[in-house]
Amino acid sequence: MLSEAHRRGARCAWCSAPLTAETAVDAGERDAEDGARIFPRGCASCAGRAAYELLFRHAPQCDRCRTDASCPVAVAAQRLMRGGRT
Repeated sequence: MLSEAHRRGARCAWCSAPLTAETAVDAGERDAEDGARIFPRGCASCAGRAAYELLFRHAPQCDRCRTDASCPVAVAAQRLMRGGRT
């Protein structure tokens, strides 16, 4: 279970470090298992590492990634690896 601070993005979803608007990387609003909306965020280090691991596992198995650079999973992972900057 995520704490309230994790659910609203005040703490890193991975390492629990406190986050500010300047230090947080948005991981995207989503539905929690209990049906509530959550707003997970991470510190740049954790978000970048998690995005890299996601892309490393995803890309070799994705037909779209092999032929099209606009795969939404790959695009989102690359955005997170850049620290949330577009």
